[in-house]
Amino acid sequence: MKIKFNAKEVEYSEAIDGEIIQISFGENDSDDILENPYKYVTISVNYEFPPIEPTIEWCDGVEFTGGNDIKSYAITNDSFQLDLSDNVSFDISFKTNEEKLKNIEAFLLDIFR
Repeated sequence: MKIKFNAKEVEYSEAIDGEIIQISFGENDSDDILENPYKYVTISVNYEFPPIEPTIEWCDGVEFTGGNDIKSYAITNDSFQLDLSDNVSFDISFKTNEEKLKNIEAFLLDIFR
């Protein structure tokens, strides 16, 4: 299954002095995804407790799921491609500022080195 969308919301966040990092790309900027489902993908890592492995959660606009392994990714200034172990892939277009993009790129490089 290929999930394609334009992300109106692009987030990079850190908690507990960088021990938890999360990135997300969302089709909508609504806070209530249960009431109004929309396409999104979120990747997070908790560096505080090993094993240090990314956690993924996503919605195809109807169904919510997660727990997949990431096979590959590619990111540019305006596109994020993501392939998961269960034959789900994402083709996400987006716009964000340079600082946020650099943080997202550094996070992805760190978890996939």
